[in-house]
Amino acid sequence: MSDEERPLFLVVTIRPRLDRLEEAEAQLQSMRRNSLQEPGCVFMHLVQPQDDPESWVMLEMFRSRAAWDEHMQQPYNTEGNKILEDLLREPSELRLMDEK
Repeated sequence: MSDEERPLFLVVTIRPRLDRLEEAEAQLQSMRRNSLQEPGCVFMHLVQPQDDPESWVMLEMFRSRAAWDEHMQQPYNTEGNKILEDLLREPSELRLMDEK
């Protein structure tokens, strides 16, 4: 299966500013709702690690790398990520993964 046909999984570690948690979550949930409308988005969940209450993780699956690339160009994503810059303690850590 080529890279274009393989599903793409992502784990995004997000460290919101502790004084702006509600704003950060609202922004992320808005972006998530829009993303779930995309045909290439299989799932997207915002979760909180039990062992790290000051961080969040977005678990994502897209039908292909091309679908994710298209997702990253959506205005609600590009604009949303700019808004998030002020709401996070540091840039998010993004890990791309392939299914075994």
